Amino acid sequence: MTRRTTPLILAFALLTTLPVGRWLPARIRPADQGRSVVCYPLVGLAIGMLLVLADAVLHGAPLLLDAAMLLAVWVIATGALHLDGLADCVDAWFAGHGDPSRTLTVMKEPTAGPAAVVALVLLLLIKFAALVALLREGAETAGLLLIVPLLARAAVAGLIASTAYRRADGIARDQAATRPRRAIALAVLGSAAVGACAVPSGLWLLLLVVVAVVTWAWRSLWQRRIGGYTGDVAGALIELVEAAVLIVAAWSLPWG
Repeated sequence: MTRRTTPLILAFALLTTLPVGRWLPARIRPADQGRSVVCYPLVGLAIGMLLVLADAVLHGAPLLLDAAMLLAVWVIATGALHLDGLADCVDAWFAGHGDPSRTLTVMKEPTAGPAAVVALVLLLLIKFAALVALLREGAETAGLLLIVPLLARAAVAGLIASTAYRRADGIARDQAATRPRRAIALAVLGSAAVGACAVPSGLWLLLLVVVAVVTWAWRSLWQRRIGGYTGDVAGALIELVEAAVLIVAAWSLPWG
């Protein structure tokens, strides 16, 4: 692998469970960390392609089993990393008691409290129910599965490009210091163009609005609490955007 591919490999290494670490150079430059954010939508597209393939393999399975297995593939592909981020954010929000320093401290604790567990169960249940509704309808599910992970990772790229990083250490520190904002903006716009080809135009415009609102609301929440974002905040946003897009898509049935 060449140096030019390092940011893409880094993005896959961080956001998926693919064993790509062996292809990384011994020394990773901070600039490569920043450029890896540009590749986040590509990682989302790859995850979407995996889900489309899994959906094809599971075709003909009982509906509930189909949805459950599809969700399992989804979680395994990301190593539940973003679910962990959501759990940490929920714990930190409630146990932080409005104090930025305490919030950041709680966010780093490895244990999960009752609120975090409830949040994870509810989110997975919502995703499962939405998948059941979409699979039952058969309403161009493949196109939607392709773009949901893409939209979520494009949203996170936008968050990273527009928000201050709030830790002195962590894997996102070099990303925040070297993020190429213009290239990230182009990647986000490119994601919008790709999605427009995958689902009906009316639904696509609605989904774009939903993604923008969820991203803005989540960013504003943490901007007020800690003055920026952490890796957990970014990971949680992926889960929230995916869930929101699935909810709206299922609620909007039939599309045609």
